[in-house]
Amino acid sequence: MKQYSGSFNKRSRLLKHPALNEPSDARLKALDASGLPDHLESVLQVQNDFFPCFDWTFPPPLLSTHAPPASASALFSHPSVEPGRYSLYLHLPFCKTLCSFCYYTVLPGRGIEQSSQYLDYLIREMGLYAPSLQGEWCESIYIGGGTPTYLDEPQLVTLIQAIRDRFHLLEDAEISIEAAPGTLSRTKLETLKQLGVNRLSYGIQTLDEAMLATMNRHYRVADAEHELALALDIIGNVNVDTMYGFEHEPDGALNRTLQRFHALGIPSLSIYSLDTQRIRKGKSLSGPPRDEQYEYKIDAFSRACDQLCTLGYEPVLQNVFVQPGRGSYRHQVRRWDNLPLVSLGISAQGYAPRMPYQNVGALKPYYQLLDEDRLPIATVDPLTPEMELIREVSSCLRFTRLDLGNIQRRYGVDLDYVFGDLIATLQKLGYLQRDGDSLQMTGKAAYYNNIIPMLFAPDAFKQQLLSLPEEYLAEYPVPQVMVQAGSTQSAAINVQLPSTYHPAPG
Repeated sequence: MKQYSGSFNKRSRLLKHPALNEPSDARLKALDASGLPDHLESVLQVQNDFFPCFDWTFPPPLLSTHAPPASASALFSHPSVEPGRYSLYLHLPFCKTLCSFCYYTVLPGRGIEQSSQYLDYLIREMGLYAPSLQGEWCESIYIGGGTPTYLDEPQLVTLIQAIRDRFHLLEDAEISIEAAPGTLSRTKLETLKQLGVNRLSYGIQTLDEAMLATMNRHYRVADAEHELALALDIIGNVNVDTMYGFEHEPDGALNRTLQRFHALGIPSLSIYSLDTQRIRKGKSLSGPPRDEQYEYKIDAFSRACDQLCTLGYEPVLQNVFVQPGRGSYRHQVRRWDNLPLVSLGISAQGYAPRMPYQNVGALKPYYQLLDEDRLPIATVDPLTPEMELIREVSSCLRFTRLDLGNIQRRYGVDLDYVFGDLIATLQKLGYLQRDGDSLQMTGKAAYYNNIIPMLFAPDAFKQQLLSLPEEYLAEYPVPQVMVQAGSTQSAAINVQLPSTYHPAPG
């Protein structure tokens, strides 16, 4: 038996999780190619929970009863569509304070006192994976949290040296670390540079000190700008996270923040929407509240995108913009190519071929499992080859763009044949635009950009959703639309992975 997350299209608070039981007697609506445009146009008249949702994932999060694999070699037993390559994520949960908007697993304040023990166990976890990855190459590392730069310099040296000792890094590997105001000094930045860190992501959210105070973030903007100037001088490839959609937010606040960061010379900017669903009190157990700023957020995000493009930035993900030649974010872009992601630390979410997984979310079981020389994995969600294919298809469409020719080379599947009627319909409705083999969602699709990629889910998966309770389907827009849309396949999916692969360069 499997159970679905109450939020379905993101890993967040589980408000409700009905079981996905035995196959339902109900059947999906059969595909009617001629009537599909009118049918989808009517089905899509439903509001998402909020906009934009950036931690969207396919397949939708499951609470799975599958037992975690006994070893890393078992976890990585399926062939990869990215042979010889992988990336690393390390979760460091330590922060000075808990931001009001944060939903990640963190240990604020005096939690830093546990950092030395946590690092010891994190290095032990590395040791469980390293033997299975010999001969393969790590192309990117992302050290996130939390605030990893809350650690002191000797700890950062210990951590990154341990990574280098256990994993084979490509010479041009992207090594990113997250930082927050008040945690960077010149000497710490110089240490990170010497350790090979070549990308820094700085979480400041806004330059409005009054709004910062409402987030439980207390620092002077001038001090943060000083740290950014140091980071630009020493690291160079710096990203700044911005956020919008706060209560009583002045109109144009996001645009003024972006303009200021551009003036400071920041080469990469990320835009996030405040998720009031996670912080609003009085949630109903019957489902998440709808976002009252939904229309405003779509408009504000659109204006911000236009502004950044005018300033010479280019989107590498839906919400991440870089100046060509100065900024990068290869780690996240490559994530949607089904590149294996070895994730370490509490609550870390990883991806082995056909095996998404998530680590346990608390220190006690994390330490206990590692003391037993076991992977600290809480859940795994085995995928069929068809579901792995659609994971890449839907994720690329959701976050970047979809290359149909690349999919055919990697999976042996012609999406124009399998989903030809769906693709043509979404183009006719103005939700997809096509340039040769490249498909991308349009601005018109913004209202439904959490849902449209899900329409490419295999019909067999949508059939399973029919066993969910009707009241659940009525509350949550993603499964509701997937079921109501009915069959969207024009032909069967028959994945045929290449029999030979070219080795990764050393």
